[in-house]
Amino acid sequence: MTKVAIALVAVVLLISGCGGLGFLGGGSKARDLFNGENLDGWVIENDGQFSVRDGLLILDRGTGWLRSEEAFSDFCLEMDFRFLEEKANSGIFVRTKSTSKEEGGWPDNGYQIQCMDIIDGTYPLATMIPYGAPEFKHESDLAALAKAYRKTGEWNHYKITCEGETLRVELNGVLITTATDIKNLSGHVGIQGENGQLEFRNICITELD
Repeated sequence: MTKVAIALVAVVLLISGCGGLGFLGGGSKARDLFNGENLDGWVIENDGQFSVRDGLLILDRGTGWLRSEEAFSDFCLEMDFRFLEEKANSGIFVRTKSTSKEEGGWPDNGYQIQCMDIIDGTYPLATMIPYGAPEFKHESDLAALAKAYRKTGEWNHYKITCEGETLRVELNGVLITTATDIKNLSGHVGIQGENGQLEFRNICITELD
């Protein structure tokens, strides 16, 4: 294949969203969880402020969360996101039950990957936060996070892989967090509202064989 052809393929994959991923290893196929038009396939929990505009999923402050109708076991979840203001706060839920707690209207049994515009402190971007799930182990590389992070207003990319009792979080192609002893082996995916303003696009999932 020529260099020009390779470049064209790269551009097509970049602009075509999850559909451009095609078949991945093991015959698994990536599919869109967000269609860019509406919130079909999702459930807004506890008055979360989620909407769709210009092909983007918009989080406009508020609390609550956005939950997938489907539950998943072993999978790779990918998405682009950007913070619209400094220190904007959200989170990505995985293997999470549909029940919620009263405070904030957030899940009471699952795992959260931090999606807040900070790269230091107790729970920086791409680290793990327990949400009522059984205790687990996790380690994060904050030096790698500082290098991978893209500043407020720029698009970042998450790749979150759940396989058996292991969970891995990659930010912009760099491994940041590895968690083990994950006991919830299936559940919903979701997005947290925590009074931040963010945009999301290209949300897709590959179920692993």
